[in-house]
Amino acid sequence: MILATGDGVLLHSDGIVEAHAPDREMYGFPRLKETVGDGPCGQALIDLVLADVDAFTGPGAEQEDDITMLTLERVAAVLPAPATGDDARVLAQFELPSEPGNEREAIALVEQAVAGLALPAARLERLKTAVAEATMNAIEHGNENVAERPVSLCVLHSPGRLRVQVTDQSQAGELPPAEVPDLEAKLAGLQRPRGWGLFLIESMVDETRVTSSAEGHMLELVLHLEGETDGDA
Repeated sequence: MILATGDGVLLHSDGIVEAHAPDREMYGFPRLKETVGDGPCGQALIDLVLADVDAFTGPGAEQEDDITMLTLERVAAVLPAPATGDDARVLAQFELPSEPGNEREAIALVEQAVAGLALPAARLERLKTAVAEATMNAIEHGNENVAERPVSLCVLHSPGRLRVQVTDQSQAGELPPAEVPDLEAKLAGLQRPRGWGLFLIESMVDETRVTSSAEGHMLELVLHLEGETDGDA
């Protein structure tokens, strides 16, 4: 059985939750979840659970079933410096587990990274939309919602240009070109009901570039910071 903790995961056998107090009350999942809470990780967490089970069952209680625990701790990934190929400055670089909803974390981290650039509000919102869609695509289609295959994001700033690179770990080969929306074709079943993500992304930023390799796909979102823009209206 698996229980998420504050900074990781506790894997445990049912001998913990099925332990009984002297009055035959069962320890249960709610109590285990409360005990774990935002507590420590590793051996300290195991010791905490064992102590609470012992207190619950009472002195001299006979163990009714096997008790096995394993903890996994989430640590911040240390990423290598990206090869920028120019005089770009790295504003942020991070990884996120491929779990639905983590696109919101990507938006927040990218927004924080570009705060010093004072982007016009409309362009910032368009960038956030593109980042969200690119991250969702990487999570769902690239990494197939496998949390252990993280999505990597890198925010790069160079004179006149801002780039956000979103990389998955897919081995599905080249990405197909963006599909131009055709509502009538959709309704007639001639186009897939989904699959407009890349088209949406391309409409939100000035340039997009897709790079595929054996390690996965990298989608680069580009904003021009000087001259013409992608139309804030």
